[in-house]
Amino acid sequence: MRNIVFGFGASLLCLSLFAGVALFSATARGEERIPFTFPPLPTQKMPPVFFTHDKHVEYMERANAECTLCHRETEEGLSETFLDVKAQPENKQIPYLHTACTQCHRNAAAGPRLVDCRVCHDKAVAAQIGKSK
Repeated sequence: MRNIVFGFGASLLCLSLFAGVALFSATARGEERIPFTFPPLPTQKMPPVFFTHDKHVEYMERANAECTLCHRETEEGLSETFLDVKAQPENKQIPYLHTACTQCHRNAAAGPRLVDCRVCHDKAVAAQIGKSK
């Protein structure tokens, strides 16, 4: 009986460790995720996109590219929003972002493509980051 209890306890410990590793947050791994807050989603049918800024900065540094490839220079410094998204008509802002992100990923031959919405609009990531705030 003691072996069964010990076996169950060891199995439970291993399962807990595995789950902990599987759920280990991206932030804890040093991967800053920034939510796209503009343009606001018209409905809550899709979770927000949490952009991996650090990963993109690392890529830009390797490619010797400037931050101004994605951000406009303003009097206050670099804009927080992506390029000219605010200059787009309201009904064109989300398609503008989809096109810009997809085109860049295609050119770099890296990152997700616009083939499945849930690659970027990830419920698990949104729930995990929402809990950590």
